[in-house]
Amino acid sequence: MITRLPKISIIVPSFNQGQYIEQTILSIISQNYDNIDLIIIDGGSSDNTVNILQKYNSNISYWISEPDSGQADAINKGLSRASGEIFNWINSDDYLEPGSLQKIGTYFLDNPDKQVLCGFTRCFFDFDNSTSHVYRMGIKSSPTATILNVEMNQPGTFYRTSIVKYLGGLNKSLRYVFDNELWFRYLTKYGLGKIGLTDSLFTNFRLHKDSKTVKEGFDLFGLESQAILKWLANSYEVSNSINSILLMENSCKNYISPKWDGNYFDVKLLESYLASKYMINLLNHSKYSVARNGFMYRYKNSLMTFDRKNVSVFFKLFLFPGFLKSNS
Repeated sequence: MITRLPKISIIVPSFNQGQYIEQTILSIISQNYDNIDLIIIDGGSSDNTVNILQKYNSNISYWISEPDSGQADAINKGLSRASGEIFNWINSDDYLEPGSLQKIGTYFLDNPDKQVLCGFTRCFFDFDNSTSHVYRMGIKSSPTATILNVEMNQPGTFYRTSIVKYLGGLNKSLRYVFDNELWFRYLTKYGLGKIGLTDSLFTNFRLHKDSKTVKEGFDLFGLESQAILKWLANSYEVSNSINSILLMENSCKNYISPKWDGNYFDVKLLESYLASKYMINLLNHSKYSVARNGFMYRYKNSLMTFDRKNVSVFFKLFLFPGFLKSNS
């Protein structure tokens, strides 16, 4: 008996990437994998994108070109139509590595207990095709540690579609880190036990002057990440001292999410991480016991060197009698 490999749904969100999208489409339909569900959601491009979509109409399960409210919205539109057992999205300026779908489908067929498969992505410069770096999703010692030290590789990470739908898809309130946030919600719900890792290269991620990563800069990604941290700190009731410091930080104000499933979420680790991140601010605001927690987090995780500044902080937090009050 021959068992058919699972259908893989690939969503391609697109907007005015006509110079690249044909390569993206060809990298998918030329995979020598006969169970592909290719869905392209275009945001109403004014370039030659629609002509290219019409050219490959017979190879595409569904496509539409109409205004949307952003990349996450486009992916969710595609997700609502996805009929495959396996799911991922690939941007219209990136492309799949040859043979990757065969490896992905075979892995999920052979490992029915796994919900996610993490492979490698090659980041390359568009102007000369030279490689910037090759990387895989970072997995740390626990789900919370993985969240707090995120090394995101969305293009090389494939989920079971049912899991993504159960989690509610992508968060449309985010423009930059909706891939991180989906991953975070997965980790807090399911933990690390059903994640598979492979050394295979799955995708190629293009760096060019008009890509969101390059054009809009990492600062905006950081602001949205900061907003998620604020929300977590407030939702899981970490120290009031930390929350008061976080409220002073400028960041995206429109992060909206239902309360995460805390099955695999370590609130104390979040508190220690935030105390470390804002240790000097906490010290400057006389929140000594919380600042000490942050200092110990840095020390235990080898995140500091004992230079003059850190030695001074150590004395203030641990040795000077006037600073030993727990007045957080």
